[in-house]
Amino acid sequence: MSGAAWALLGLPLLACERQMMRTGGPGIIPFELAGDEIRAREIMRRWGRPGQAAARRSLLLDYPYLLSYSCLLAFACEATAESLHRRGHFWLAAAGAPLAWGQLAGGACDAAENAALLAVLAGARRRMPVVARVFAVNKFILLGLGLGYCLLGFVLSRRGS
Repeated sequence: MSGAAWALLGLPLLACERQMMRTGGPGIIPFELAGDEIRAREIMRRWGRPGQAAARRSLLLDYPYLLSYSCLLAFACEATAESLHRRGHFWLAAAGAPLAWGQLAGGACDAAENAALLAVLAGARRRMPVVARVFAVNKFILLGLGLGYCLLGFVLSRRGS
C-alpha cells in the first residue's frame, strides 16, 4: 500500500519539478538547501511567479508523499532486519528497529522543512532558509541511512550470507 501511494503521489511532484525547471530556475532540492536569505531570494527570483507557484504546490503535495515514503522505508528497514536476523547477522539486524524509527523521523524533518519553505515563499526569509536547510540535511541523512541499510541487506541476501 505504501509503495503504491509513493508511486502515485510522486507523479504530481515530478510535474511540479518540471514546472520549476522550465522557468530557468533550479528544482526544489537546491531551494531546500539554500540555507540563507540571499540564495533563497535568488532562486525565487529565477523562478518568478510560475516557479514559485509550482514550488508551493510541490511543498503542499509533499505532505502526503512524505507519509508514504517514510512508512515504506520504515517497513523496508523492518523487513531487512528480519531477513538479516534469519541469516544470522544479529548485530546488523539489531539496527533495523532504530533505523525504521529514523525513517519516520526523516519524514518529520521533511514536514518541518516544508513548513519553513512555505514560510520563505510567503515572505519570511530571515531565518527560515537556515531552518529549512537544517531539517533537509537531517532528512537526507536519516533517509540515506535507511536506504543504505536496505541495500546492504539486499546485497547480503544475494550473496547467500
